[in-house]
Amino acid sequence: MNKATIKDVALVAEVSVKTVSRVLNNEPNVRPVLQDRVHAAVKTLGFKRNPLARGLRGQQSFIITLLYSNPNPGYILELQNGALNRCIQEGYNLQIHPCDHNSADLISSIESIVQYSTQDGFILTHPLCDNKALTDLLDEKGIPFARISPFVHEHPSPYVYSNDEQAAFDMTNYLISLGHTKIGFIKGHPDFGASQKRFNGYQRALESVNIALDDNLIKQGLFTFESGESCARQLLNQAEKPTAIFASNDYMAAGVLKVSAQMKINVPAELSIVGYDDAPVSKQIWPSITTIKQPIYSIAEHAVEKLIRKIKKQPFDDIQTEFDCELVLRNSSSPCA
Repeated sequence: MNKATIKDVALVAEVSVKTVSRVLNNEPNVRPVLQDRVHAAVKTLGFKRNPLARGLRGQQSFIITLLYSNPNPGYILELQNGALNRCIQEGYNLQIHPCDHNSADLISSIESIVQYSTQDGFILTHPLCDNKALTDLLDEKGIPFARISPFVHEHPSPYVYSNDEQAAFDMTNYLISLGHTKIGFIKGHPDFGASQKRFNGYQRALESVNIALDDNLIKQGLFTFESGESCARQLLNQAEKPTAIFASNDYMAAGVLKVSAQMKINVPAELSIVGYDDAPVSKQIWPSITTIKQPIYSIAEHAVEKLIRKIKKQPFDDIQTEFDCELVLRNSSSPCA
């Protein structure tokens, strides 16, 4: 049996080939009744578009490249899944490209991607989305991009982010409501804008109830399990130990939990531990970790949606979209002893 063509779809749907093309490319101003007929015909015929032929006709590759530099595997996996799902819905392919944001060769490597591969646009995750040399390069090449969780918002490209500062404020307030006043804080990697936002939320929550900021309770982590361990040892070997520790992601919180077990500190009776991201590890260890869930999957979907609108030169309802986070209460936190 021959494969169905776009002409077959148009014949079954009783519309023009141009209308079928507009519906499949999600172009505006197609009447809903015509959209329904086209989608029904596509399903009936099992029609599949040829991305290569489609790209040649429209001078597009229908490929989106996701650039990331992040030590958190759970975050990246969820990000990829969300972006891929939206790409499939929109008839695009997703290309994944990990980067080292600290590499001296970062810009030259991106130039190579631009020169030797084809993509209609980029999704830039943090901290890459705050790299001015990178955004200047894409602007110079005329390549559209959308940003995920930028710290600097001034660039006119579309972006999506979660309310990290408010979420950290809420989590710190939750610990305060349990009676904790000596709350340790492990910062995330200093190159990531989200790290500063989360620390700002922690600091603002303490100030709101007149708890003085204690530098001895603040340690610099790197979003890795090992840095969580190192910071936990510093915090828990002090004469004035914290009764709660807020780590800026779940992998560092898991490192705190390991050190607590080694030091025979009972969690949560003697020490409450909370994290951020709702990574798989937060549910897989005991006690399970109280954390903050940010809708990473939806964030990635919306970033792809905004990028495709930019590629197609379609208008935006809003250049930015903010997502709320939620507290996930588990077994690693309890009232202060």
